[in-house]
Amino acid sequence: MRRAELTRTAIRAAVGLACLWGAAARPAPAVSGFVVNGTTGRPQAGVMLTLSSFRGGMTPLEEVQSGNDGSFEFAKELPAVGSGQPFQGAIRAEHEGIGYTEILRGGAAHDGLRITVYSVEDTSLPAPRNRVVIVEPGNQEMVVRESYQFVNEAEPPVTYSSADGTLQFYLPPEADGNVDVSGTGPAGMPLRSTALPSGVTDLYKVDFPLKPGENRIDLQYAIAYADGAELVVRSAYEGLQARVAAPAGVAIDGVGITELGQEPTTQASIWVMPPDPSVTLRVSGTGQLARSGGGSESGSSDIRVAPAPVAEELAWIICLTVGILGVGFFHLWSASGPARPRGPGRGHT
Repeated sequence: MRRAELTRTAIRAAVGLACLWGAAARPAPAVSGFVVNGTTGRPQAGVMLTLSSFRGGMTPLEEVQSGNDGSFEFAKELPAVGSGQPFQGAIRAEHEGIGYTEILRGGAAHDGLRITVYSVEDTSLPAPRNRVVIVEPGNQEMVVRESYQFVNEAEPPVTYSSADGTLQFYLPPEADGNVDVSGTGPAGMPLRSTALPSGVTDLYKVDFPLKPGENRIDLQYAIAYADGAELVVRSAYEGLQARVAAPAGVAIDGVGITELGQEPTTQASIWVMPPDPSVTLRVSGTGQLARSGGGSESGSSDIRVAPAPVAEELAWIICLTVGILGVGFFHLWSASGPARPRGPGRGHT
């Protein structure tokens, strides 16, 4: 009897050891974690997640969907990358049509990740906090670049997106509707966007999602130029004061225009425009601002005042997407803090 009991005990121990051995031998998921809705504070089911590798470029590896408890797990492992690349890959999570990117650092554990998404709100959109206009006149053409800074401080946090546009802007008729648009969210990665006619003459809209935190939308267009030409700068937002920057040797004048001095990095001259619906700038001279070290395809000027978060470390990733104007706001706006503008009127929607 005792011998039979010992045998059963030995069998149970052997089975237990086998189970433990099997659990130890089974590899932990290479990339796994949970998706949380930052608006509700609860796990978010049904989110599509795409794992991409940065080895030799950006290569999608696998797509999964978060479970009822928000959990996800990728079966494929991320390939190793070179020592000069600090990041190994990324996860893109899409919720309610908006993408959220989590960068995966090389050499770090990628299990137990927390991916945060937000509910989408299409009303009560914040107006841009700041606006910077950069003019670079040449012998026959003047390139104009505009940057709008948004700060999304919604509580609870939400992502703003609207078919009427998170940004509305006037494009000079001389541009013939040709404008390049890109947006940069809190993660600091620039993405191309699209401007569409709003239904009002010369007024366009951009539906770039405004995620919680700081966001920026950049525009670039070109118009014909002759020395002493006038540029009419219009605003779709009441009370939005703007700064104007131009290369050394270029003069700007107009009613209510005040010169602030020079931006130290590029020696660009800075002016303040009055917060009027329409301001006429008289531009004379020619010049270009110093180009960024990376040299983007578009040849963007770079007033580096306050780089976007992780912009320095992500320079090689940004080169894989699109080169844009890197405009900061701390120096350009240090002289005075403009009053917060109000959004466009109903006639502009």
